[in-house]
Amino acid sequence: MAKVTVKLFGVMRLDSKISGAQIEIERISDIFNVLNENIKSEAPQEKLLSFNDAVVFVNGERCKKKSFKPSNGDEIWLMSPSSGG
Repeated sequence: MAKVTVKLFGVMRLDSKISGAQIEIERISDIFNVLNENIKSEAPQEKLLSFNDAVVFVNGERCKKKSFKPSNGDEIWLMSPSSGG
């Protein structure tokens, strides 16, 4: 397990009402389980977070694999994909 810092940006931050957290995870996909448990307990009506709905960065580098294993002290950013029109 790695202790990481997670920061949320954009729509993900607004929807979840979470700006950041320090959590312990084994894989990147675990972030969403941990944060969703917090969302369910604090605001069950809020939309849950999903890897497929996020752009994930680990220490400033794009991460496209749910199975990626972070290291202690890593900083992980979760962002909504950009869209426009």
